[in-house]
Amino acid sequence: MGLRFALLGTTAMIGAVACAVPSTAAAFDVDISGFLNFSAVGGDNREALGDNSSSFDFTTDTEIHVEASQTDDATGIRYGMTVEFEADAVTSANNPVDENWIFVDGSFGGIRLGNEDGVVDNSKLGADTIAAGTGGIDGEDVVAAVQFSPSDSGDSTKARYYTPTIAGFSLGVSYTPNVDDEGNNVAQTNNAQSDFDDWIEAGLVYEGSLGGLDLLASAVGSTSSGNNGNDDYQGFNVGAVVGLYGFQVAGSYWGEKDAPGGGANRNGMTAGAAASLGPADLSLTYAKVTNGGGGVGEGDNLVLSASMGLLPGMALQGDVAWFDRDAGGDDDGVTGVARVRVAF
Repeated sequence: MGLRFALLGTTAMIGAVACAVPSTAAAFDVDISGFLNFSAVGGDNREALGDNSSSFDFTTDTEIHVEASQTDDATGIRYGMTVEFEADAVTSANNPVDENWIFVDGSFGGIRLGNEDGVVDNSKLGADTIAAGTGGIDGEDVVAAVQFSPSDSGDSTKARYYTPTIAGFSLGVSYTPNVDDEGNNVAQTNNAQSDFDDWIEAGLVYEGSLGGLDLLASAVGSTSSGNNGNDDYQGFNVGAVVGLYGFQVAGSYWGEKDAPGGGANRNGMTAGAAASLGPADLSLTYAKVTNGGGGVGEGDNLVLSASMGLLPGMALQGDVAWFDRDAGGDDDGVTGVARVRVAF
């Protein structure tokens, strides 16, 4: 039996069991959270994004998250569902849902079924992991001008599982039948909708303390079958974060073969440092593509970031980036973003 059919069979059995259990919707605990970011972005935006972007603008990013959860007293299993709604003017006129999934957590580990990040995106580590501001090299678009990690399956509909943590180690795996396919849509493989299928991701994560140092490390990888003339894809990322007395350093090395969007082979690295100084968090993060192709040159990006709490639930955040995308033409410069964030 192939992997796809084995997973589909397992999903079908779970669905059958769910249909046999009476509804207990009234007993679920419902939590609502969310955030709204208001940003001022400016600088060499056109060079950073590779388009005709304005050199200065205001932007917003708003999400509302709804979680319904229940814990079974007999087994200790916690289960439920989460929906993350996009609430900005443009996205709300289209599809307002960012991610949504069913979760089942217990002594056996954790299961996610729905439109959610795969193991690579969820467990990869690098300089961006410790970044302050809007995320450093993984911050708002104008400061994230250079690729810093391998491709992943995004929010495409998938099944994901993580084992329990044993001696600091946990293992995760996720399966996405068709990439760029979400919701109640059956992918059409005879057009450009799904260029990759059977996207399998796996990762090993370690978290613990060694000699007074806090250590977080991971190795993740993925493989996928190409459609519509695309070759099969492979990608990996190894990274770690080390912390001591409020200071952190982090780094990663990544690579991919036959990447989406042109089939290029690429490699890159990241490095960064961060510190908490009273009410402020600071970080300096760096990304370098060491071997680029398919329109992505050997670019680099250095981002200085800061965050400071203003009021409970309100923060001021910002990044300044010095970048060279090395993709041809005028594609270097300086960009910045200042953001007010309210989260509840």
